[in-house]
Amino acid sequence: WSRMVGERLRRALACAAILTCAFEVLPTRGWSTVTPKGSSKAMRWSVPEDETSKDGLGAGISWALDPSFGPLMQARFKENDYKLGFDFVTEELLNDAIQRALFQWANNHKYLTFFNVTDKCNAEGKGKDCSVAELYIRAATGAEQYGWMPVQVLNSYSREKFSGNGSASGTGVKTTAGTVVDGAAIQRSEIVFFIDHPVEYPDFPRGLQCFYLDTTFCEPFQRAQKRYNAKLLIEVITFVLWAAAFCMALKRVVDYAVVYATKGREGLMVVARTHASHILYSYYILLMLILPPAFYWVAVHPCFLCQSFESLAVGAVGRALGFQYTNSANTTNYVSTAAMGSKVCEDDLPPRKEGPVDPDSVMLYPDPYDANYCLTESDLDGLYHLYPLCTGAKVTPGCMRSKTNVGYLRVGLAFGVPFGLASLVVFISVAYLRRAERKAADNIKKRLGVNAFTSSRKMFGGGKARAKPSESGGLARPAGSRSAQRTGGESESRGQDRDTVVGRV
Repeated sequence: WSRMVGERLRRALACAAILTCAFEVLPTRGWSTVTPKGSSKAMRWSVPEDETSKDGLGAGISWALDPSFGPLMQARFKENDYKLGFDFVTEELLNDAIQRALFQWANNHKYLTFFNVTDKCNAEGKGKDCSVAELYIRAATGAEQYGWMPVQVLNSYSREKFSGNGSASGTGVKTTAGTVVDGAAIQRSEIVFFIDHPVEYPDFPRGLQCFYLDTTFCEPFQRAQKRYNAKLLIEVITFVLWAAAFCMALKRVVDYAVVYATKGREGLMVVARTHASHILYSYYILLMLILPPAFYWVAVHPCFLCQSFESLAVGAVGRALGFQYTNSANTTNYVSTAAMGSKVCEDDLPPRKEGPVDPDSVMLYPDPYDANYCLTESDLDGLYHLYPLCTGAKVTPGCMRSKTNVGYLRVGLAFGVPFGLASLVVFISVAYLRRAERKAADNIKKRLGVNAFTSSRKMFGGGKARAKPSESGGLARPAGSRSAQRTGGESESRGQDRDTVVGRV
């Protein structure tokens, strides 16, 4: 009976495995594409008819970075606000972040490549009108005309492929599957990061747009913020720790004031020496007065206030490829109903249906609380729908994570500065009190030394007249007289007093 049950269970598991392999799991979240005005056809980069042409996706998309991009953007990063004589975020790191944003898309499609022509554009000196760059990235002002968005993508497409009646029925975009479909062919794209975008909260304005670079550090806070109000929780914990330390410090200040008013400086020094004996308690108060606010404002607050630069860059590259922000107003999201492959890759419009917004997509509208820079399955589904593949389509998207440690450097700065300041204050206070104690002890020793010297003079040489010494060296007094007895007793008593004084000294 046991062997029969085991055999049936084995067959059931094998059938389940076969069914799982037979049916491919499709994404359940949607994506959205950009369509030209008056058209329902998607906008995308085209494969050139001539195989030797470098236009479009022929030899890859050429991109260039404006020479002023680095200096303009560096001033908007919170990591560079500390004025330590160097910048945490450099032009090289910004360049690396842009290349990672391009790689996030190219890594998931074998026909999408990007190559850098920044040096050639700089040699031309034409800026955004560079003749060799199909994708140009720059920083500028003027966000107001685009609804105060932190980044804007401007795509120019081939208008000659549309009829002149405004219906815009495209007639000639060659896809990565080798078929020609209706649509608009993107010829050039420009990504503009705005540095004059105001950041305002309902309570009070915070100034201009700011960015942070190290997404890996802020990512846990972003995930927590989506589940609950992590920002408020961190603020409450920070305030409680600081308020407790403030009350402890205030109690000490009140104690000092009361003692000084009643007992003067001597009493104040006694209380200070008592507090100095509890050095760990004093150290804790000073550390909690400085550390929680410094940790929040220096390390954590930029994650909630500023925009993730890398997340914005990945989304902007997606816009340049022809995608739309999935959670924008009046946007329809789609989900493929068939897995990408040889059966659907040559369709003019691969099978799809409307679907919900993917909350983890890289194509979400720019928001500090939605910082995603790794493509999800819905992003990959949209990528293959816009740029179809007959073979080699991935099931799980790849991701290249940032290796910068700027966020952890901020944490080190937030911990190191308060630790150093608290240690300095405690050590200076203890050193001052020890110096005062040594000085007081020296004064006591000096007073005891003077008193001992005066007492010895009175005992051994301070009388007005002396009796003549006897032959034995003592005073010439009768042996049995009361004076002799009293003198002997007083001498013994004074000898004991002298020994006591010398012992004290």
